[in-house]
Amino acid sequence: MDKENLNEEEYLKKHLSSIDNQKNNEVQKTESTSKVNTLTKDLEFFHYNVDELPCGIFYPKGSKFMIRAASVKEIQAYSMVDESNFYDVIEKINNILQNCARIKYPDGSVGSYLDIKDQDRIYLIFCIRELTFQAGNNLSVSHKCSCGEEVNIPLLRHNFKFYDINPKLEKYFSASTRSFIFNLKSGHTYEMTPPNIGIQRAFTDYILKETNEKRPPNMAFLKIIPFMLVGSNSISYEGIQAKLKEFEKLSNDDFQFLNSAVSMMTFGISELKKTCGCGEEVHTEMQFPNGVSAIFVIHDAFDTFIKE
Repeated sequence: MDKENLNEEEYLKKHLSSIDNQKNNEVQKTESTSKVNTLTKDLEFFHYNVDELPCGIFYPKGSKFMIRAASVKEIQAYSMVDESNFYDVIEKINNILQNCARIKYPDGSVGSYLDIKDQDRIYLIFCIRELTFQAGNNLSVSHKCSCGEEVNIPLLRHNFKFYDINPKLEKYFSASTRSFIFNLKSGHTYEMTPPNIGIQRAFTDYILKETNEKRPPNMAFLKIIPFMLVGSNSISYEGIQAKLKEFEKLSNDDFQFLNSAVSMMTFGISELKKTCGCGEEVHTEMQFPNGVSAIFVIHDAFDTFIKE
């Protein structure tokens, strides 16, 4: 499992064999468009500058992300997560985001969780957790500083360190389109951006269908094409099939470039950080103490809430 980004694609490469059983138990998905009801109880949500997100530069300038605390009902649903099944983990996290996260654009319109960049998912989940457990119950990991002191690092957003944009890509970023634009020697131009949750979800469904029908998916296609679907948060099965046909007609040079470019597009939370008492900044890998379920399920709730 990719601990930083929880990227479905990486999981699916390793766990395609487990998908058949999960498909039979797949929860029904709610149809959703990019724009959600702007009459949503806006006062429940806290507004933050989108630049705080790992992929903040890829949203329209001036956008805000909106989050609220998870309700008891939402936590109850999340508590049934099957940690051994990555697809179920992603669905439970998406259910929290669907209810508790929004993107508000400069024109006042509001986008659903499907508009959220896939690599922003974990950051937002922990933002929601902070609002939900304001009285405490922090998750934390310990790491030893070079001075010998054991440093306790809470999983709070100010302790997250993000991946930097690869310097080779940086000069191709367009501030007007909020995406990368590459002009190749072949004469072709490609626009690319980190995929959002809606696109990743569509491709996950596509892989489930292809696998259940005993058609091995083209993994190179699945790695690259989501980054090329700029400006959309959904694509149909037929649309993906059409993109596959286009992909198979790429020249070798263009494929090699696109494959290399996507390999450089690593975003999200890279590690945890905190300054030790000695003044040195301590770093350790992003991780989930007590498992993914512990994001919203208190690990030692029995001992915490029992009255002796």
